[in-house]
Amino acid sequence: MVENHLNLQGSQLGDPVKGAAAIIDRVVSGAEGPLRQVLGSDSHGYASAKVDSLRANLDATAQSAPATDHPAA
Repeated sequence: MVENHLNLQGSQLGDPVKGAAAIIDRVVSGAEGPLRQVLGSDSHGYASAKVDSLRANLDATAQSAPATDHPAA
């Protein structure tokens, strides 16, 4: 895994200098923003896919999840 990570250096989609600048700009500006700052179009794609996957799982378990609740008083 480490070797794969090291091999990405210089060939990744995102620009680390632009990413660092975006983080610094957010902190220095003091502006409120999202809880997590997604940097790079590839990261946005991965995060979007994860959200879609979680939504599908939640939808699939919506009917069975209440089965473990305490009986209504």
